[in-house]
Amino acid sequence: MLRSRKKVNPDHVATPRFVVENIYSLIDIESFKSLWFPFNHYDSEFKLMAEELKLKYRATHIFDDLGNDFFATEPPKDCDLMISNPPFSEQNRIIERSSELVEANKIKSFALLLPLATLETEKRANMFQKYEDKLAILIFKKRIKFLGHTQSFNRGCCWVCYNIPALREQPIKWV
Repeated sequence: MLRSRKKVNPDHVATPRFVVENIYSLIDIESFKSLWFPFNHYDSEFKLMAEELKLKYRATHIFDDLGNDFFATEPPKDCDLMISNPPFSEQNRIIERSSELVEANKIKSFALLLPLATLETEKRANMFQKYEDKLAILIFKKRIKFLGHTQSFNRGCCWVCYNIPALREQPIKWV
């Protein structure tokens, strides 16, 4: 017998508001003129807070029905900052694509909320070392309890940030 229940995507979790408030403050979000949220639903705190601050942004979502696949979608013209909580299971491809967008001058900066384990592997270390002069890592002191999961989804996380002027003085920071 076939079940008609929709499968829950384990990568689809919502970022709590305090995490968004924290990063917006740390990176001086209002200094960026054109933002791209490539992994955000209509009720995303990234979007809601950007609207409250009257920031210019474009939001797309990898899981929507509109064909907004991060790996094929182009960022908005003159994108200053790409910021989001991407699907953790796709982190290698997302980091690679983010680097390609930087190299092609399609984005100037990015901030990706990723599992702390992202920093552990040789492959990712090699990807990050290429940009270490402009890289900043913000490490959470406590695990984040993500929203939208039926089971507990707490993770040790960090922001991996590239070319964020507000972070140049202290590229490694615990938050």
